[in-house]
Amino acid sequence: MAEKVISAIVEELKSSTYYSISVDSTPDISNVDQLSFVIRYVNSIGEPVDRFFGFMENIGHKAEPIAEAIFSTFNKHNIDIKFLRGQSYDNAANMSGAYSGVQARIKLVAPLVDFVPCSAHSLNLIGLCAAISEEEEGD
Repeated sequence: MAEKVISAIVEELKSSTYYSISVDSTPDISNVDQLSFVIRYVNSIGEPVDRFFGFMENIGHKAEPIAEAIFSTFNKHNIDIKFLRGQSYDNAANMSGAYSGVQARIKLVAPLVDFVPCSAHSLNLIGLCAAISEEEEGD
């Protein structure tokens, strides 16, 4: 069933040509880290869609194996990276680093890809800082 769903997503993705990705580390219920992989594209009726593409196995937090897992996923499903136009990750150096982060490694292979930091992560950091400031002022 999962293979059929992924095949349908890949078919729709290929018909839309351009796409972007978002990859993030997520702990499961047993606190084991896994990478969630989401693809965003515009479907045939002009609507932007986000599709959960799956979890990638725990490969650690270093940029090189994460980038290789992304490339491997593209290759496995015959998705051409030259049509990738956007990538979004958290602001951790391993993901967003300008020289050796995942975004930089992908940009070496696909120079037209723009990187946009995940706004949800930034918003979480802002909320955390605000909560800490509030606590400090309350003391």
